[in-house]
Amino acid sequence: MWPTEDPTEKLRWRIPCIAPLGSGTMTVLVVGDRVAVVLPPGDTLVFTADEADDLAALLDRAAGYLSRGAEVPEATSWPSSTPT
Repeated sequence: MWPTEDPTEKLRWRIPCIAPLGSGTMTVLVVGDRVAVVLPPGDTLVFTADEADDLAALLDRAAGYLSRGAEVPEATSWPSSTPT
């Protein structure tokens, strides 16, 4: 079930963003116990609540690096749910 357009429910956010190929709007939706992120080209990522928390922490950390002008260390690996 998709969220309604009722602004009091606060289930949808539209976030302007700039991508290498242009600009667009990233949309974040709360759908039941999942969080969906729709990127400007139309790709959709769906996260559990825990995965969304982990992503938010990672983005906060990256923003902290950038705000201090520090480069992200090369050894930093991105978390993956894909078995290797």
